[in-house]
Amino acid sequence: MSFGNVRLCASAFAILAATASAASAQESTTEAKQPSATETDAPASGDIIVTAQKRAESVQDVPISIAAFTGETLEKANVVTVLDLGKVATNFQSVRSSNTGSTRIGIRGVGSLANTLIEPSVAVFLDGIYVPRSGAVLGAFLDMEGVEVLRGPQGTLFGRNASVGALSLRSALPRDEFSGEVTGEIGSFDRYKVFGNVNVPLAENVALRVAGMGQWYKGPWNNRLDGKRYGGSDDVSVRGTLKADLGNLEWIVRGDYTRLDGDGVANFDFDPESVSAARLAFIRAAFNGGPDTNLDDRKMNQFMATGLVDENWGISSTASLDIGGGSTLKLVNSYRVWTNDQLDGDIVYFPVSLASRRSLFDSKSHNHELQFISPEKQWLGGKFDMVAGLYYFQEDFALSEQLNLGTSFCGVLVPAGPARTACAAYYAVNQGVAATDQDVFQDVRSIAAYGQGNLHLSDQFTLTLGGRWTSDRKRGTYRQVSSPFTQTLRATEALTFPRIKEDRFTYRISLNYKPNRDLLVFANHSTGYKSGGYNSGGGTPSLSVVDGSGNLISTKRLFDRETVKNYELGVKSKWFDRLVTANATLYRMDISGFQDRAFDGVSFIVRNAGKLRQQGAEVDLTVAPTSDLSISGSVAYLDSEFTSFANASNLPGLPGTQDLSGKPNTFSPEWSGNVAIDWGTDIGASGMRLGVNGTVSFVSSQYVGTVNDANPQSRADGYALLGGRISLTGADDRWTVSLFARNLTDKNYWPLSVYQPLGGALGLNNTVFPGSTANRVASSEPRTFGAAATYRF
Repeated sequence: MSFGNVRLCASAFAILAATASAASAQESTTEAKQPSATETDAPASGDIIVTAQKRAESVQDVPISIAAFTGETLEKANVVTVLDLGKVATNFQSVRSSNTGSTRIGIRGVGSLANTLIEPSVAVFLDGIYVPRSGAVLGAFLDMEGVEVLRGPQGTLFGRNASVGALSLRSALPRDEFSGEVTGEIGSFDRYKVFGNVNVPLAENVALRVAGMGQWYKGPWNNRLDGKRYGGSDDVSVRGTLKADLGNLEWIVRGDYTRLDGDGVANFDFDPESVSAARLAFIRAAFNGGPDTNLDDRKMNQFMATGLVDENWGISSTASLDIGGGSTLKLVNSYRVWTNDQLDGDIVYFPVSLASRRSLFDSKSHNHELQFISPEKQWLGGKFDMVAGLYYFQEDFALSEQLNLGTSFCGVLVPAGPARTACAAYYAVNQGVAATDQDVFQDVRSIAAYGQGNLHLSDQFTLTLGGRWTSDRKRGTYRQVSSPFTQTLRATEALTFPRIKEDRFTYRISLNYKPNRDLLVFANHSTGYKSGGYNSGGGTPSLSVVDGSGNLISTKRLFDRETVKNYELGVKSKWFDRLVTANATLYRMDISGFQDRAFDGVSFIVRNAGKLRQQGAEVDLTVAPTSDLSISGSVAYLDSEFTSFANASNLPGLPGTQDLSGKPNTFSPEWSGNVAIDWGTDIGASGMRLGVNGTVSFVSSQYVGTVNDANPQSRADGYALLGGRISLTGADDRWTVSLFARNLTDKNYWPLSVYQPLGGALGLNNTVFPGSTANRVASSEPRTFGAAATYRF
């Protein structure tokens, strides 16, 4: 970060804190002390309730950098899946690859793809329960009460894989009344959707809420080769929640099921500028006109072999017992299963049948947590309160991959002569099915004990100290079988992974200053970590060496843990009779042993990449001058730099490694942000109300490749997206009709780029500059329109 940017961020932060303090000066002269616990539990209108510290609090009272949204806010902004969340949550990134199971969720520029055994950097929680695989939350948000993006390590209260942050999804709870709503939607590219919920009181203080969603979508991508549309899916989701208040016991039981059934296609166009004109002409002449090279259309031109069935279900129980004196014991138990079976091809993305891939993911996990939550400010004469807990987690995770030969594989990728003849004979026997077959298994068991206490030094100062001890145990196996004709894609390899045993202590220290209810200043130091693990990626040559008896001599399939140290200085404030809310955070994350995943077009390698520094500022502002108008905005500055990375992946066309020290991490834009305007007005005496919402989100240029190699070919330009919604609501809020749009300007941008599979074998390396290779670019979501009608009862 340059000196000028440091000075700019620091000055803005100081002005914000000083102005907030001055704006609250008159109120503070009449306040003798902080609000009581009862007042704190009932925040002023407009404050969002969050559970970032294991208890319900106003977001303005939590000394953590949080982007929090209600379900209503998400609906107005047309945020319907986790892939849309970055449009409203600054410094949050999410993207999917060609496989739906490979979804990357990142915070402050750090994240991990989900299709390997690498642990996530951002822990995902659904109703307080850890979801170990981010691909399991790819479906549409269903009946969400709120979403919280917690920026920075949350290891003390949330655990081992919240090393750079956490995403907390909270579904709506039952109400003690018979009520509900149903919504029907229609949208671009033949999309139809029905969703809703119903509350049913079953007995005194016992209620049931059932929510459901069905969606039918044909998809936006047109394939010239076969004349069909792709990218569609038929989805169904249902959740049932039972809540019972039994005196001093509150018991909540949930069950949910989601199924995505479609083709799973993501369109990756061929970047014509990534190869020379001569080589591009060769590709077009040799491969049926070649792939689609227009990055700005909705066209593709490739052989297709597709199919997707993604199922995800879980059950959970949360029992909260009032044990007297304002203290609560909470017991959380859950079981979740996620399976993903996808056929995608042609994996070379050419208009000929070369190879397809079948990927399978199977995760079975259960969580068990016992929490103790003390009353706020009632111990030690009102000087101390705390939360503490014991935690157990176990997951069995299986990954499988099969590569199937296409009809043109032998003729294109096997040298002419006896080898090609033998390949043709092999194909004739089984049509090339499962020419390579990989099975990987991992069992993870983790136990933890944690505690966090608030020592109220005075009415204005609070010292927060927290710590968590975690013990992880891992074991697993790897098996890869490959035909004689696919050894250049996947080498035969088999081993039992060495067991991993790791114990780690993470902690949090925070000093908070709250002179009045409208100002909170905090300084945080926290740590986080991800455990070491196993590299499950296939490739060639074999990454393991065994002796004649099958005993492991050495392997490159192990990598060490990743650790994070985080420093923050923040302010949360309300000004001018609480009409303006302004929050800001300066942060610095120092990451050691960064777990970097490299791909050379054939093989995957995971290595600990030395040290990475992510630092910057986050500012969130809301202005609500009247009850009819609200303007909100967020902006983030991110300075990303590898402070040490001497053995990074070289450019794809060059051998060996390179030193990336001083270069940024992928998916780390220097600037990002959003602005939203929400306006409404009553229409005469009719009782009807008109609402208008507009959103703009922007991201500056960044590397969007799946490999950290600072290749200029994977550098994406910045972009801005515009969306909006117009709604008309009837009297007594009984009905609403809406028109909405996403990406109104039809902006084309690069969400993700990948290297052309088998680029070296196809002669596509080093044709533009030394180290260059053919590049594939994921198509962005096109402009879409929709209409919705809701009825409430």
